[in-house]
Amino acid sequence: MEKIYGAVERFDGIQKLGDTTYEVFYGLGEDETGTYQFRQVFNFLPPFEFIKELILETINNDVNEKIISGFVWTAGDGTQYNVWLSMENQQNYKAIYDLAVQTGGQGVLPVMFKFGTTENPTYHTFETLEELGAFYMQSVAFIQATYQQGWQDKDSIDWDDYKHVVEPES
Repeated sequence: MEKIYGAVERFDGIQKLGDTTYEVFYGLGEDETGTYQFRQVFNFLPPFEFIKELILETINNDVNEKIISGFVWTAGDGTQYNVWLSMENQQNYKAIYDLAVQTGGQGVLPVMFKFGTTENPTYHTFETLEELGAFYMQSVAFIQATYQQGWQDKDSIDWDDYKHVVEPES
């Protein structure tokens, strides 16, 4: 499903546009670009189970995208870092944190992480186990909160909205 910007209120359902053209809408969100709804256009009336899979997949993809690119960590000095939480990075952060805890930081700290983007990288050196632990725990809390929001989104769907078609006004 694609994001359609400019939405001001939520409309979940199927809308008929023409003889064989239908739009499926889901949700109402906001990001740095503005408010949006998800929309998918079809040249046939999609079956309910297809729509349900499409919406659940859209929510899962949105959650994954937010986890990967939505975490902003604030260091003790107030500097904010955009942290790329790919699965690989999550595993690396966990491994380094676990090793630092097991060794009391010996041979691990200080450790430097690259944050930001390829085009605009930023770096932060973790000097203490406390600072590294705060970073790691905040990243885990962010991931959990993002998953919980996705679960709430799924639980809040009224699937009856997708069992009838809104006809165009004459």
